[in-house]
Amino acid sequence: MAALLRIPLIAQVETTDDVGPDILLVPRETIVEGPGPTMTFSATTLLGGLVPHPFVATKAITHGLVRPEATCPQGWSNAMADRLGDAALNGYTAFTAADAIEAGLRLLEAGPARVKDVNGKASLGQTVVRTADDLRAVIAEQDPDELARFGIVVEENMSEVETYSVGSLWVAGLEISYVGDQQETIDHKGRTVYGGTRLRCVRGGLDRLTHLGLEPEAVEAIRCAAVFDDAARRAYPTMVLTRRNYDVLAGRDAQGNRRVGVLEQSWRVGGATGAEVAALEAFAHGPDLDFVNTATVEVYGEAAIPPHAVTYFSGVDPVVGAMTKYAMRLM
Repeated sequence: MAALLRIPLIAQVETTDDVGPDILLVPRETIVEGPGPTMTFSATTLLGGLVPHPFVATKAITHGLVRPEATCPQGWSNAMADRLGDAALNGYTAFTAADAIEAGLRLLEAGPARVKDVNGKASLGQTVVRTADDLRAVIAEQDPDELARFGIVVEENMSEVETYSVGSLWVAGLEISYVGDQQETIDHKGRTVYGGTRLRCVRGGLDRLTHLGLEPEAVEAIRCAAVFDDAARRAYPTMVLTRRNYDVLAGRDAQGNRRVGVLEQSWRVGGATGAEVAALEAFAHGPDLDFVNTATVEVYGEAAIPPHAVTYFSGVDPVVGAMTKYAMRLM
């Protein structure tokens, strides 16, 4: 990004107190406003997101409560779920164990449910439950303090799934939007996890994606992401968002109906960011370019890297082990 924007790359900083106003800050996580004075961010100084409460940066806002008066943290918006409508799957967010169990029991009447850690990443932190006993056992494992602060999601479980990535990136006066599909891989523990994203990118906002001649399910994924984006902005209007990414699932519910709905948002640099930057570079160097296809790839272990790819990690991660990550423009 520094090379693309022709600005210096400064050392890593731990807090916003360590930087001045004339920077582009790329935080690892979505920034949460603190109780005291907060650095002023805009589309020119932040690549990511700034939100008013910790739960806003998580999967929690994807669903409503079991009832409007249910326990929730200060700042929670009941209006967001109403605005989402069918843009999300059937599910609930709960901030107490009792509400989570009530939510799960409602969903189990129609079929299996999925209990989701709202802070989970790379498809981890999720458990499918099929009985009331399974549900109660999973909820009993939750930390009450974490549950009260961030919440937990209980959602209908889908089969025959495909996950779309839909998003926008705004930086240095250039906006791109994209739709793509996620790939899966196997980690060192034998789990199925995120393995990369292929994107089809255009200049401008999400509405520009409708000019790509996409299949109906991809068009529906874009619509769901746009509804989520609008609902979140209306519910939490003080947010600053310059990197917006939405995971949208298409699959079959327990009755066999094909459904499309937003799973979660990401307002920070993430798995698709390498492909986003590759698209920014392509558009910056090709002013007449209307669209471009890019991709990120994540491999657990060593991998053969295409000659035109940019490798941004190759080594041993202290948490997950040996990994290779790269991004490239697809020809």
